[in-house]
Amino acid sequence: MKFHLQTWGCQMNDHDGERLSGLLIKEGFTPADSAEEADLVLLNTCSIREKAVHKVYSELGRLRQEKNRRDLIIGVTGCLAQQEQAALFKRAPQIDFVLGTMAIKQLPRLVEEARAGKKRVIDTGEYPDNHLFPPEVARRRSTAKALVTIIEGCNHACTYCIVPTTRGVERNRPWQDILAEVRGLVDQGYHEVELLGQNVNSFHGGCSFAELLERVSEVEGLEWLRFTTSHPMNFTRELAEVLVSNPKIAPFLHLPVQSGSNQVLRRMLREYTVEDYLERLGYLGDGRARIALSTDFIVGFPGETDADFDATLALLETVRYDSSFSFIYSPRPGTAALRLKDDIPSSVKTERLQRLQKRQSELAKASNLRALGTTVKARVESPGPTEAGYWMARTGDWKVVHLHVGLGRSLPFGELVDVTITEAGPHFLGAEIA
Repeated sequence: MKFHLQTWGCQMNDHDGERLSGLLIKEGFTPADSAEEADLVLLNTCSIREKAVHKVYSELGRLRQEKNRRDLIIGVTGCLAQQEQAALFKRAPQIDFVLGTMAIKQLPRLVEEARAGKKRVIDTGEYPDNHLFPPEVARRRSTAKALVTIIEGCNHACTYCIVPTTRGVERNRPWQDILAEVRGLVDQGYHEVELLGQNVNSFHGGCSFAELLERVSEVEGLEWLRFTTSHPMNFTRELAEVLVSNPKIAPFLHLPVQSGSNQVLRRMLREYTVEDYLERLGYLGDGRARIALSTDFIVGFPGETDADFDATLALLETVRYDSSFSFIYSPRPGTAALRLKDDIPSSVKTERLQRLQKRQSELAKASNLRALGTTVKARVESPGPTEAGYWMARTGDWKVVHLHVGLGRSLPFGELVDVTITEAGPHFLGAEIA
C-alpha cells in the first residue's frame, strides 16, 4: 500500500511527520507524491491558530470526495487530533482514525484496525515513553538540516496557548540519547542540526540546556547547531554565554516577546515584564551585535489598547529585530484567554498588524543592507526558488540567500559555500559565489 503525508505547522510537526513516515515504511508502506496516488492519507495537523485548522478541514472536504470514488483510509494526527479527539469524527465522518501527539508510536496499530474495517479508531492517550522515539526509524526528508527533538510539552500556562493541552507537560530526552542521535546524523552526512522543543531552554535531561549545547557542539563533523524555540523566562546567563562564545552555534536567537505592553503580558500570563525581557537580551552583552534576533508578536489580544500597541511598536524600535513573526490573536478552544472579552474590532486588529509588519519590514531591510559587499558562508538548500540559474541558501544568522550561479550549474546540496552579498531586500539577500 502507498501512503501520502501532509504536514502543517512548526518544525516539531515536520519532525513528527518524519517519524510517522518511518513507522509506515517499517510496516511495508511506500510513499506517494499525492493523495490521489495513495491508499492511506495522513494529515499531520496544527491547531495553534484558527487559520491552520481551516486548512485541515478544507483538505478533509477534498478528501471526502476522493473517498467517495474509491477505497481510501484517512487518518488525522498532530495537535488538532489531540485537541478535538473524537469530535473530529462528527465534523468529518470520512476520517477513519485519529492519533494524538503523545501516541505516535501507536500508528501501526491504528492503521491495521482501520484496514480491518473498524470504524472511528482513536488513540489520544498519553504514553510516558512516547518522546523516546527510536531515531533510526524516522524517515528523514532530503533537507540540508536535520531536526532533533530534545523536549516535548510545556510547563508554562500562557492564556492564549493551546500547546499544554495538545502536547502535554514537559518530557525530556536523556542527553546521552540526543548526543548519540546527532552523531548518527553527522555520520549520515548532515552537517547542521536544529534542536527542537516547545521550550528548548527549559531542557533538563541530565544536564542544563547550555551544557547540552556544549556537548553536542563537540561532535566531530557538525558545522552549525541551532535551536528553537525559547521562552524568555528560561533564557539564562549561562545559555547566553554559550550562544555568543561557541563558534558552532549559529548566530541566531528566536526569543518570542508577544507584546511590548506589561498589561497585555500580564493578561497573557507570560510571567515577565518588558523590563525583564530586555534584561535577558542584555545577557548577550557585546555578542548581541553579531547575533540575528527574531521574535513573535500577537496583535489584538483582548483588551489591547492603542497605548498597549504603541508600547509594542516602541519595543520594536528599541530592540530592532532582524525579523519577526506577527499574527492577529486567534481564540483557541480550551484556553484561559477565552474568558477575556475579545473587544477589539477586526479592522483595528488588521490595521495594527499592517503597521507592525511594515515597520518590521523596514528594519529587516536595514539589517540586510549592512551585509552588502561582505563575504559570508551560506548552506546550499535547494535550486530556485523562482527562476533558473538561482539556488537558495541560508547564512548562519538564518537569512535567505538567492544565489545566482547561472544556467546549468549545480551546487553541492547541504554544503557551505562562500558567497558575496550583492543585493539586499527585506526578506532575502542576493549573492554571487565568492
